[in-house]
Amino acid sequence: MEAPGQVNEQGQLPARGRGGRRRGGGVESRDALVLSGTFSPSSRNHRAIFSFYIKLRSGPAPSQQETRRGRTTAKGQPPTNQGNKDGGSSTEQSSLVQAVTDNLSAFLDEKFAHLESTLDTFTTRLEDNTKRITEAESRVSQTEDKVAELHNKISTLEKTVQSLSERAEDAENRSRWDNIHIIGLKEGAEGHQPVKFFETWLPKLLEIETKHGAIKINRAHRTLGPLKPNRARPVLIKLHNYSDKSKILAAAKKKECLAYKGSDILITQDLSEVREARRAYNDVCGQLIQRGVRFVMRYPANLCFNHNGSDHSFHSAQDALAYLNGLD
Repeated sequence: MEAPGQVNEQGQLPARGRGGRRRGGGVESRDALVLSGTFSPSSRNHRAIFSFYIKLRSGPAPSQQETRRGRTTAKGQPPTNQGNKDGGSSTEQSSLVQAVTDNLSAFLDEKFAHLESTLDTFTTRLEDNTKRITEAESRVSQTEDKVAELHNKISTLEKTVQSLSERAEDAENRSRWDNIHIIGLKEGAEGHQPVKFFETWLPKLLEIETKHGAIKINRAHRTLGPLKPNRARPVLIKLHNYSDKSKILAAAKKKECLAYKGSDILITQDLSEVREARRAYNDVCGQLIQRGVRFVMRYPANLCFNHNGSDHSFHSAQDALAYLNGLD
């Protein structure tokens, strides 16, 4: 029977029983992978190399003394120094366990110290962020309260501005109470003395009866603005008496067409923004004319008319237009 780690005459590893297989898959399986299953002992060098390889894989062969000691132990007769070896082995194991425990404790202490430091840092930052968020929420709440207060103030100021604007517009229109506009008169037709020209020209054009054939005028001039070709600037006239203004507007309304030296003339009253407000009623007035309804535009821009025996007054063109559309 061949010794462990040697080959037979055919150059193959001897077969082993169940107890002959070593841990880790066995020597013969790994050797078979290296040597591809078989090895031909064609020379002594090959056998020597293979035997050296098997020894390296299997470890050193036990000596005869160790074999005898193993046999004696197997028969139940332990050697005299066996207890000393067991005691030394237990001491070494205890020392090893203690060293491993100390190293593991030191490692864990270091890691837990680092983790504790990190958690302390996060806790500090979280407390700082909490304070900042609380302060921010307080500021936002205060800002919202101020915004609500400012919104109320702005609403009040808007109403005040609207009221003051209406009063200023009314005051400006009252200052223009005696003014009239003449549109379409050619440039230079009034000459160098426009007041004297219009005092006599207006009664003749409108066929108005006056004392001494003239109307008293305080000022007369062209409106400001650059000269444009083929377009005359309007003439602004301030009358001395409001009664004269009423007569002029009534006479101009009766005349279907006013002309002077080949130019059509239009006479209107001078108002600030009332003209734009009244211009918004153009569509409504057109529909009233088509329906044969007579209307009156009262100051500043109120449309009044009578329809089916009922008097109606509108302060906005949208309301008047909605009423007319509801009649259809």
